[in-house]
Amino acid sequence: MNILYLCDEYPPGQHGGIGTAVRLMARQMVKMGHRVVVAGLYTPGYSGPDRFDDEGVKVYRYRWAWDGRWFEHREWLPVRIGNLLLKYTGMMGRDIKKSLARYHEKLEELIAEHQIDIIEMPDYNDYIRHCRTYTPFPKLSAPVVVKMNGSLTYFAREAGREVPDHIFKMEQTILNQAAAVISASKYTACKSAAYFSYTKPVEVLYNGIDTRIPAGNITRNIHQVIFTGTLVRKKGIYQLARAWNIVNAQMPEARLIILGKGPKQAVIDHLNEDAISSVLFMGHVSTEELYDHLLASAISVFPSYAEAFSLAPLEAMACGTAVINSNRSSGPELVDDQVSGLLIDPNNINQITSAILHLLNDRRACVRLAENGNRKVKEQFDISRSAEQHVLFYQQLLQ
Repeated sequence: MNILYLCDEYPPGQHGGIGTAVRLMARQMVKMGHRVVVAGLYTPGYSGPDRFDDEGVKVYRYRWAWDGRWFEHREWLPVRIGNLLLKYTGMMGRDIKKSLARYHEKLEELIAEHQIDIIEMPDYNDYIRHCRTYTPFPKLSAPVVVKMNGSLTYFAREAGREVPDHIFKMEQTILNQAAAVISASKYTACKSAAYFSYTKPVEVLYNGIDTRIPAGNITRNIHQVIFTGTLVRKKGIYQLARAWNIVNAQMPEARLIILGKGPKQAVIDHLNEDAISSVLFMGHVSTEELYDHLLASAISVFPSYAEAFSLAPLEAMACGTAVINSNRSSGPELVDDQVSGLLIDPNNINQITSAILHLLNDRRACVRLAENGNRKVKEQFDISRSAEQHVLFYQQLLQ
């Protein structure tokens, strides 16, 4: 089968869960003998080459550009200033339309050149957030499967906010044009369908991870707690910082490692003077470094307010780290409370604190949850299992 994945955050370069999930799936499909192409429309300034091979995956990056010209790499600061000027003068909207039309042409060329059978794209597309008027995604000649991974509308509605009408209509059009729609979790399928008034069936196909993570010679620190994710309110990092003040007061020997991009000072502002010295900010790290830190930690905490499908707790489970996860959105689909981890309300500081202290003080319980979590992620969320389910769905759709 010849598969085209659309993704505007494919690594290397700054990426979120969608970029990680697409790369894992694309590589696995190649291992299974399928021909895989990944293409995306990138903002100017996104790092990395425009065309490269990634373990057999052919990756193409097309960039929307000033005045409709394909952007030639420049330093980040001029690009950022230029983007702001273009956005507020309205020139950016005209440029996006031209670039989107050119992107459409390039996609059709790829579809023909690689004889693409099926296309998968997420419901979130980065160019949409830069648009100030309705600029729909083009309809493609090959069948398109849209995967609900968390659109702008989804996360806004989950936070109790509205999105501009043109953004809502663009994301609704993407769903309505699709040959089929799938979702990364049951929760996201249900909520997104309701938000968009989408009445057709939505198949739930979980994202997967590579659970074969070598432990090497890394020693696990029984006093180390870890958080991985973007340093923004939605991820619950501020609540974790406030809870850590209490943890630190009761267990000064405990250490909190924070991995992820975002404003570090905003997190520090929620820490008291005593707790700050027990927290280490590592910034954005490679996948290999991430796994090393997870393997060296006893407990991981993810008090997120909203997720479509969170890879972070699964990565921790795969590394044998006990997981404390949010009880919101897709959290209960990934972690069974008191069995493969602990579920907490991200709004409840005392609950977050109690869960951390419980596992720090009860080593036996910590190990039991870690072992159960590791077993669950290997049985239910391994990338090989996920890829097989996606292939079966593609084949049924094409037939």
